[in-house]
Amino acid sequence: MTFSDSSRLALIGSAFGAVLLSSPAGAQSLTGNVGSAAINQGERAVESRIGFDSDGNAAFRFQVEYAFTDWYQLRVIGAFSRPDDGDWNYSATTLENWFQWREEAEDASGFNGGVRLGYTFSDDDGPDEVALRLTVTDNFADGWEWRANLIGEIETGNGGADGVFLQTRAQLSRSLGLSAFGSSEQRLGVELFSEYGNSEDIPAFDEQAHQLGPVLKAEWDNGVYIQTGARFGLTDASDDSSFRLSLGREF
Repeated sequence: MTFSDSSRLALIGSAFGAVLLSSPAGAQSLTGNVGSAAINQGERAVESRIGFDSDGNAAFRFQVEYAFTDWYQLRVIGAFSRPDDGDWNYSATTLENWFQWREEAEDASGFNGGVRLGYTFSDDDGPDEVALRLTVTDNFADGWEWRANLIGEIETGNGGADGVFLQTRAQLSRSLGLSAFGSSEQRLGVELFSEYGNSEDIPAFDEQAHQLGPVLKAEWDNGVYIQTGARFGLTDASDDSSFRLSLGREF
């Protein structure tokens, strides 16, 4: 099945509209991004991310990943957190399994579709977490790309809440086609992060966490890549602002 540019634009509008119209309020991810669905067999990568919010909270993560096949990839994440005026502490270890179930054609027809299944081992007395993420990535119209993620999380173990914590993330970006700092590719875009709360009791829109902001990405021929972004709260329950920086290398 192929998609025309007009069909893609309609699908993009639906994805962003679903995010905007959906109804855990709470701490938002400082190091998360809008994930890709693509897997390339044999590809390895290491990456570090750091993020801050306007309240002085900070988070850091380091991750390694390897694509065993053209449809399965494993990522291992170590996460650290620092509350406002507090100390850095190791907070969790996550094993994340990626599965790609659809691949975009070389002529950019179709799209990349994937699923991620992760398990997070909490390093404190809090509950562990199981997360399921549906990922879609689509290149279209000579340099444009859109991504959408639908995420459901459940807590397990001591103190785990009932229900499913729901999130969506969406990103629209365009290749800049520049030769800045020797990089081979740069993309500028906008992304929207939304956290809706627990399915047992979805709060009103103003009590949910929604943030919107720009994102800039660059990569080099030696495999090094960087991503930075800022997001700004759209509702009373959102963090006023947050900033993140990611640096990694593919091998």
